[in-house]
Amino acid sequence: MAREGQERRRYPRSRRGLPVVVDESGPGVLNHVDNISANGVLCHTIKPIPLMTRMRILLELPKPVKHRVDAEGIVVRCDPDDVGDDHFKVAILFTKISDEDHEAIHRFVEHDLSQPDA
Repeated sequence: MAREGQERRRYPRSRRGLPVVVDESGPGVLNHVDNISANGVLCHTIKPIPLMTRMRILLELPKPVKHRVDAEGIVVRCDPDDVGDDHFKVAILFTKISDEDHEAIHRFVEHDLSQPDA
């Protein structure tokens, strides 16, 4: 059993999000990524996405990593978001991701966590 406040995630997640999500599923589904880890992403959407929905995730990791990630995942959480123009926070767990994409995300998160707080 994890102690209160103890991190239980297998992979660390970024502190900063990604402003651009490549969305091939149609306009207005995924707006941006709030945070990312080698395990999945937390996205913002304008409409709810049912749990266990399979999704393809395409996104661009910025410099210094500069890598395009093409992964598949399932929606494991969709909660209303009361802040801003986004209406829902959607957590997507990667179910299919290449070793190269996994490593690029890991490098991006390590770099992000090594930066001073913005």
